[in-house]
Amino acid sequence: MKSLLGRADYAAALFIREKIHGPRLNRILSRINRGEMMILIVIPYLAYAAWKNILPYPWWIVLPYTGIVSYANDRFVLFLKKSIARKRPLITVAGKVDGNPDMKHSFPSAHASNSMTASLLLVFLFGFPEWFLVLSLMAGIGRLLSLHHFPSDVLGGWLIGSGFGLLGLLLGRGFLFFLTGGA
Repeated sequence: MKSLLGRADYAAALFIREKIHGPRLNRILSRINRGEMMILIVIPYLAYAAWKNILPYPWWIVLPYTGIVSYANDRFVLFLKKSIARKRPLITVAGKVDGNPDMKHSFPSAHASNSMTASLLLVFLFGFPEWFLVLSLMAGIGRLLSLHHFPSDVLGGWLIGSGFGLLGLLLGRGFLFFLTGGA
């Protein structure tokens, strides 16, 4: 017998499959719901902010630090995915099989987790506008609508990403204090 959470996840995925999911939406989401898309938004904003001199730290600190913390988060999420090995809704609800071994595991959502980590660091450590947090929300919802994840996968990803973001924020403040000499 499945847990209440498992039944709720399955019911949500079934609803999405029957009422929302379709080839056109899937094609759109597969093009825009990628990690590269966040970079395509971050880089122009970073260039604009550097040009206008509105960020507290230069781009050559922002990008590597955010990248390193997000990469550590990604490796942890990958470890969890392999350890838990939960099948994706595309497999369990839609019956599709993907030959890529990395595409079979569902919990937690790396897109939700990585985008949350990066967004929290960019907004709360490096002074990006708060609307950057919406990117993480969009990443998670996109993964639900494309049936790549169950709701608990996305929520778990956001929770893990928040933890790494908070850790990165605390370590980053110390690192930046050291790097700038307390200025």
